[in-house]
Amino acid sequence: MTEKHFVVRDVPGQCHGSTVCQVGDSFVVAWFQGDHEGAANSRIWLSSGAGGEWTAPEVVSGDLAPCWNPVLHRQDSGALLLFFKVGKSISSWRTFHTTSLDGGGTWSAPQPLSTDDPGGRGPVRTPPLRLRCGRLLAGASTETWGVTPRWDSFVDISDDDGRSWRRTEDIGIDHDTFPGAGIIQPALWQTPAGEVRLFARSTAGWLVTSSSTDDGETWSAGVLSSVPNNNSGISVCAVDETVYLAHNPTSGNWASRAPLLISRSTDDGASWQPWATLEESLEGADGETYHPADSGVITTGFNEFSYPCLVRTPDGLAVTYTWQRRGIVLALLNPSNRSKL
Repeated sequence: MTEKHFVVRDVPGQCHGSTVCQVGDSFVVAWFQGDHEGAANSRIWLSSGAGGEWTAPEVVSGDLAPCWNPVLHRQDSGALLLFFKVGKSISSWRTFHTTSLDGGGTWSAPQPLSTDDPGGRGPVRTPPLRLRCGRLLAGASTETWGVTPRWDSFVDISDDDGRSWRRTEDIGIDHDTFPGAGIIQPALWQTPAGEVRLFARSTAGWLVTSSSTDDGETWSAGVLSSVPNNNSGISVCAVDETVYLAHNPTSGNWASRAPLLISRSTDDGASWQPWATLEESLEGADGETYHPADSGVITTGFNEFSYPCLVRTPDGLAVTYTWQRRGIVLALLNPSNRSKL
């Protein structure tokens, strides 16, 4: 591992759901922070830096609250877009966005991304994928809670570099037989042959996979993969002919969020091998207990290393992640130098 730094540590309350983007020689990192998920004081915070030196965190979501799941995207023009969710409950989320023209120093007033019905429009968890044709694809999802929760994933498409979006149909799964609520938070990559593939978080104990051969317009039915999933967020990044997956290698619905690994595939995602360990499970620690609800997950965060955001950089890979809900970590990795991992 080349470098590993805390962006923030021992914050008041809890922090979670980070996103990262490189701008020049620095990194811009955002996350949501408050007393707990869904708390009235949960806002989007942001810091920038490199080499372990970070600016004082500042709120960039204005008075909007509660806030969730920020996602950064750098446009071809150099402008930074920041997407995030706002709502007292997950099922009532609306996506807002704000823009920075100075590398994250200042931000415009947040605006709604869409006037459509509530839901996870635009990037819901990880940065959008830029296809070779220039189109952006964002993994998106909707969640309904109640007596019979239902989760569905789709892909949002932008042909104007993130300014506007149109959604696909939901990725097909058989909710009558699928274990649990369903699938959310897809992470996407493009193969050397041009096919687009995704992994989606699921309640079935395994990641669900789907693919598109028409630049994201239509998607195959979702099927269970051979990659375990603990019903927690993942992130995917392709570098040349190798695909990297940041994830917790545990299986089950609301299962342990430790350890945190990066696995890699050299066959377009057909098989995966562990490549780098970001965090080990704490010695002697039992799995943390998660109490999910439409108003957010309640947890202490102990032994939780989760919600990675993995992106390509000129020197390799950068990944941010939640460190026990008390901090956000940035790790830089060099795929060409395995001995440093």
